[in-house]
Amino acid sequence: MHEIITWSAVETAQRLARGEVKVAEVTRAHLDRVANCEPVLRAVVEPLDDAAMAQAEAMDANRPADPPPLWGVPVTIKINVDFRGLPNSNGLPGLNEIVCAEDAPVVRNIRAGGGVVIGRTSTPEFSLRFFTSNPIYGRTLNPWDSALTSGGSSGGASSAVASGMGVLGHGNDLGGSLRYPAYCCGLATLRPSMGRVPAFNRSAPAERPMTTNMMSVQGMIAREVGDIRLAHDVLRMRSSDDPLWCAAPDSGRNREGRRLRVGWCIDAFGDGKVQAEVTRAVEAAVGAAQQAGMELVEIAPPMAAEAAQTWGELLNAETAVMMLDAIRKLGSPAAQGVIDGYAKIFGVPDMAGFMAAQARRMSILREWGRMFDDIDALILPVSGQPPFRADQDIEQPATLPEIMAAQRFLYIVNVLGLPSATVRTLDSKPIPLGVQVIGDRMDDLVCLEVAGAIENELGFDLRPIDPR
Repeated sequence: MHEIITWSAVETAQRLARGEVKVAEVTRAHLDRVANCEPVLRAVVEPLDDAAMAQAEAMDANRPADPPPLWGVPVTIKINVDFRGLPNSNGLPGLNEIVCAEDAPVVRNIRAGGGVVIGRTSTPEFSLRFFTSNPIYGRTLNPWDSALTSGGSSGGASSAVASGMGVLGHGNDLGGSLRYPAYCCGLATLRPSMGRVPAFNRSAPAERPMTTNMMSVQGMIAREVGDIRLAHDVLRMRSSDDPLWCAAPDSGRNREGRRLRVGWCIDAFGDGKVQAEVTRAVEAAVGAAQQAGMELVEIAPPMAAEAAQTWGELLNAETAVMMLDAIRKLGSPAAQGVIDGYAKIFGVPDMAGFMAAQARRMSILREWGRMFDDIDALILPVSGQPPFRADQDIEQPATLPEIMAAQRFLYIVNVLGLPSATVRTLDSKPIPLGVQVIGDRMDDLVCLEVAGAIENELGFDLRPIDPR
C-alpha cells in the first residue's frame, strides 16, 4: 500500500498546498490502488484514469497561490448524479446509454473546490436499497468482509474509501444511503440538512417530487470526520439549479461559555430489537463524549415510530405515482420485488393519506424541535443490527421486514430533514461499528463537532485496509 493513499483528505490537501508532493503523484497513487482493488471489490466501476491524470498535470502546471480546500484531493462520484459526458445510469442498464450534457451542482462544486475525480462508484438499481448490486456491474463487496453488505445505496463509495480508492466518496441519502454505507465500512459521513447542499439532475425526465426533495441530500463519505468538515464548505456552495438551496447560518443558537449537552438513546422504538453489539457502540460513543467534556443525558426521542411510518408512507405514495412505470419498465425482477416489499411493509396511502402523512410530519418536527430546545445533539444507533449479509433483501426476501425495522433509526432523520453525522465507535469483528449524531435543522456543524470529539477520544487507526 502506497503511503500517499493512507493520508486523510486534510493531510493530502495540506501537503499539496505546501508543494511537498505533486497532484499527479497523488492521483497516480490512487488510480493504481483502483487498478489493484477494483477487480475484487467492484466499487469504482468507472475509473477515469485519462481525465484524472490530465487534470492533475494541468493543476501541477498552474499551481494557484491560494488553492481551494480540496485542491488535488482524489474524489469519487456516485453513478446516480449527472456527470458531463457520461451516463447517469442509476444502476439501470436501460439508462446506461444516455449521456449527460452537464455536471450536477454537487459535481460542479467538487470541481470548483479543487477535487480530482478519479472515478465513479456503483449504486443499486434506482438507488433504493441498503445493498449495492446492479445488473450492469454486479455486486460491490465490503473490503472488511466480502460476505457482508458494503451498505446502500452509496455502497460503492464506502467500499472505495475504506480500501483507499480515493480519499472522499460522494454519495446521497434518501433513507440512510450515506450513513448506512459508512456504518458498514467503519467510516465517517454527514447527511447534511435539507437545503444545505444543492441537487439537480438535468438528465432526469421530470422534476423530483416533493417528498424526495424534502428527504434526499448530497454528501461525502470519508475515513475521518475532519475530512467531512473540509468537504462540507465545498459541497454547500450555491447553485441556482436548486431552488431549495438556502444560505442558512450554521446554527441559530448561542453556545458560547457552556459545554455541549448531548442526548442519547439506544432503543428509540421501545421494542427491544437493538442487538448487543449496537448497544456497545452507543455506550462507547457516550463514554467518549463524556471524556471530551460534554454533558450526556439519556432521553427518548419523541414520536420515533410515527416518524418511521411517515417516511415509508410518503415515499411509497410518490413512488406509486411518479416512479412505478419506470420501475416496471427498467428494473430487474429482483429490484422490483424489493420495492414491492416496501409497499407491503408501509402501505401505499391515497391522496387523503398522503396529506395526512405530510401533516403528521409537521407535528413530529415540532416535537423534535422542542427536544432540541434542551439538547444540542442526539446520539442514536445507525441500525439496530450489525451489517446484513450481502444482497440479503433479494436472496432472503422474507427477512425484508426485519431489515426495514432495523433501519428505522436512519429514515426517521430523513423524513424530518435533519443533519446527522456517522462516526466509528467500536472495533467489533469482523467490521467496526459506529453511531449517528443528529442535530437540529441547519445545525450540521454541531453534528461534526460531537462526532469529531468522539473520534479523537477513541483514537482508532483510520487508515485504509486491504480487501479481506
